[in-house]
Amino acid sequence: MIDRKRVSVVVPNYNYGRYITRRIDSVINQTYPIYELIVLDDCSSDNSVKKIEKKLTEVRERYPEIKVSFARNEKNSGKAMSQWKKGFELATGDYIWIAEADDLCSPLFLEEVMKGFDDSKVVLSYTESAIINSWGLMIAPSFRWSRDKEKTGRYKDNYIKDGKKEIGEIMAIRCTIPNVSAVVFKYDKKFLKYLERTLKFIQTGDWYFYAKVLENGKIAYNRKSLNKFRIHGKSKTSESKRDWGHYNEVCEMHRWFLRNFVISDEVKKWMKLEELRIKKVYGVENNEKSA
Repeated sequence: MIDRKRVSVVVPNYNYGRYITRRIDSVINQTYPIYELIVLDDCSSDNSVKKIEKKLTEVRERYPEIKVSFARNEKNSGKAMSQWKKGFELATGDYIWIAEADDLCSPLFLEEVMKGFDDSKVVLSYTESAIINSWGLMIAPSFRWSRDKEKTGRYKDNYIKDGKKEIGEIMAIRCTIPNVSAVVFKYDKKFLKYLERTLKFIQTGDWYFYAKVLENGKIAYNRKSLNKFRIHGKSKTSESKRDWGHYNEVCEMHRWFLRNFVISDEVKKWMKLEELRIKKVYGVENNEKSA
């Protein structure tokens, strides 16, 4: 008998009525069956709620074996991480996939990403991401070029690695998981505390959360681009990183990594180069606030 783990899928939505129906389809049509579907709406002002309610009625009728729920905020939270936290609070499965409403994925995504958990010490498993635009057209087949600026070649093959080692080798430099839709987490109650702490960040809360999760076990990486990360005018990625606030938070994260993890001299050098790169790319003046 095939061991199917209980995966709760959390779909956070805010004004993505244009994408939400297809996104839910991409979740329920996985070759690896899901246990639970939780859709969150952060007080959308478009037609999202109507579309979600219609789609979930259909899902309940066609897939009675899936636990389905819809949670609506009466006031916009303004923070993506607060929706992640809410999803973790509501989920009843043993594994959590935060499938953001504007992204898509291959039907094989869960089938592949869950293989990482064959190692019982893995707490976070993720796949490579392709980049798509507003219309779903591919911009780039992967994110490898962006995450491995040092050209180490670390993403050419699948791997499983100790989480703290992953941090010390690469994640201390930059956030190497570009999109949470590519990730499945092994649920642990203590992760809620980490998510609460992310609310103090404006732009790097996801990076902090991934690192805190990896303190608890191993990371699994699958090189197949099974997640489709949509970058468009309304995405959080395109809205952020436009001023020195982003630079400031990166510097703050770097100091946190240096205080709490074993970082080699070579990686320390790369961290400093990353700060200089951000200064140059985003036109940051040398007026960093004290963090």
